[in-house]
Amino acid sequence: MKRLLILLLSGALLLSLALAQVSAGGAAEEVDVEHDELVVYSPLHEYEISRLLRAFERDTGINTEFIRLSAGELAARIVAEKDNPGGDVFFGGPSETHEAIIPEGALRPYESPRAAETDADYHHPEFYWSGFYVGPMGFAINTARWDEAMDGEEYPRTWEDLLDPRLEGEISMASPAASGTAYNIVATQFFRYVSEDEAWNYLEQLDRNVPFYTSSGAAPARHAGTGEAIIGIAFAHDVMKPMDAGFPLALSIPQESGWEIGAVSIIEGGPNPSAAEVFVDWILGPEAQQLHTDLSLRISTHPEVQMPPGATPLAELDLVDYDYEWAGAHRSRIVDEWNELFQ
Repeated sequence: MKRLLILLLSGALLLSLALAQVSAGGAAEEVDVEHDELVVYSPLHEYEISRLLRAFERDTGINTEFIRLSAGELAARIVAEKDNPGGDVFFGGPSETHEAIIPEGALRPYESPRAAETDADYHHPEFYWSGFYVGPMGFAINTARWDEAMDGEEYPRTWEDLLDPRLEGEISMASPAASGTAYNIVATQFFRYVSEDEAWNYLEQLDRNVPFYTSSGAAPARHAGTGEAIIGIAFAHDVMKPMDAGFPLALSIPQESGWEIGAVSIIEGGPNPSAAEVFVDWILGPEAQQLHTDLSLRISTHPEVQMPPGATPLAELDLVDYDYEWAGAHRSRIVDEWNELFQ
């Protein structure tokens, strides 16, 4: 059995919002609150979260704190805390991870006045979550180790290319039990194949080349960057970061690539409900989304935000027909079966 590497990186507060409007420039105006606090649960990198929340505090006057875990771990925590929520906002991670905990009564719907500024496809139909970024899945390839092991062959462009026996022990991937990124990878296979049996057969073959599974979806790209693996499977933006830092990496986006809508949602019964709504309004605005894009290299859902350098629009990629509603509804079943097979 492979071991899962765990890399885990008061009272009710009355909020009186006198000015909860959103400025024309995209940042929320300062809010008059009696108790100005917000607790954010997020799988984003600490570097991104801290700078985004610093800007939010500046723009709104609301003090913040955050807890950073992987998306799957945060979803489990939110459900476990349902009777006494500790957080206000679930910020980031694929939409299907948010989708999966809606039936648990863990989230509450909120239609932000800024939601109309982005395509309806980037929001839950009943606004249990709203999307603020999108991104395709990619392969992070250590160029030096690839050339050495694969005799300079072309970089992999399909999921089947990852099954090459020469890559045994050389592919880094996260666990779908902990990582929203990894669950997207697994769910993608169910959309690529006609039957679930075919998808499981592919995952069994891929497992032979994965020595262990991490809990962080961004870790595989870093493993490839440092040469611990030849290939790391991660979202493209998580590959671009170590590339920009100078690591010897190439990014390949495969045919029938999985992709995500990165979501923000409000936790049902959280201690600061009005501040949570202010945060959603703020992050859906163009100024906050541009800041997020500049920090994270993700593609914003807002049409006014400039794409990060080197990014390819989703419309120009060969993407799988990813059904986030199906992925969310079947997450528990698929993760349980995956754990039985591979842990």
